[in-house]
Amino acid sequence: MAKRISIAAVAWGLAITGLSGCRNQSSTIAVIPRTTATLLWEPMHLGAAEEARESGMHVYWNAPAGEGDVEKQLNEFSSCLARHYGGIIFAPDETLASRSVVLDAVRSKTPVVVVDDQLGPPAGPFLSYVSSDEVAGAQLAAQRLATLLHGRGAIAIIGINTRLESGISREEEFERILGQVAPSIQIVRRSFGDPNVTHQQQIAQEILESQKVNAILAMTGEATRGAYFAKLAAASPADVAIVGFDQDMLTPIRSGEVDSVVLQNTREIGRIATANLNAEMHGKRVPPITLVPPLLLTRENMDDPQIKRLLEFNEFDWSEQ
Repeated sequence: MAKRISIAAVAWGLAITGLSGCRNQSSTIAVIPRTTATLLWEPMHLGAAEEARESGMHVYWNAPAGEGDVEKQLNEFSSCLARHYGGIIFAPDETLASRSVVLDAVRSKTPVVVVDDQLGPPAGPFLSYVSSDEVAGAQLAAQRLATLLHGRGAIAIIGINTRLESGISREEEFERILGQVAPSIQIVRRSFGDPNVTHQQQIAQEILESQKVNAILAMTGEATRGAYFAKLAAASPADVAIVGFDQDMLTPIRSGEVDSVVLQNTREIGRIATANLNAEMHGKRVPPITLVPPLLLTRENMDDPQIKRLLEFNEFDWSEQ
């Protein structure tokens, strides 16, 4: 009899432990960017962590060591789904390849917030979107180039990201808006992008050596860095302006080698995505699509509070995360 009671007590204790573990797991959300430790994604980590702390949640943050490793990112997503986290915030590295895993999560009633891409499946229960406003970003870039070139000249576009729906729409919106604000500016070259900075540098160098352009528009952080390196290596690059997208570096902007960068406000994106995920986890409705206005970073405004706030992730107390 005593033995039966002892066994029952152990079983009860294990059951209580298991329930506690489930509760702890469900209060943890997973955030999977394309990579980590960059000026683009660490502010999103900060925004998610701040909102999670206020809501009594924990953040599991992980991603491949570099962008472009689609298989590793999708494996990470599937692993988080198997761990039964309360929800997942996901920045797909590739639109088409990511649809099936996201739909698997939605079918299992795990809330997912997709950031920085329009994945395809419509928003609904357990699926919503939070992204940078690409139309507003294209407007900032087009207006900046129109001002720099006084409304006329020749530009090259590099780093067009065809792996992401958001990358395609970014380029399309830029061309549409540039035609409105500065129809006399000609686009003399368009080049596709990849996460390889060296390759983007080679493309930019070839453009600088073979074509007369007044500016290069780099559509990604890697392309911006590649254009900067190419400009440093060019024989007479001083009169070629570089306007980029997606924060990747600060020093060349302060020194003037890169004129400006359209920044995603990923801190705000992370905060909103986490708040929406928390609401979904509690059965509440959230906006299907939230667009966050980007910022234009220039040498003149890089010390403004709004810009500096985006990069405060080194000041955050990460010990509780």
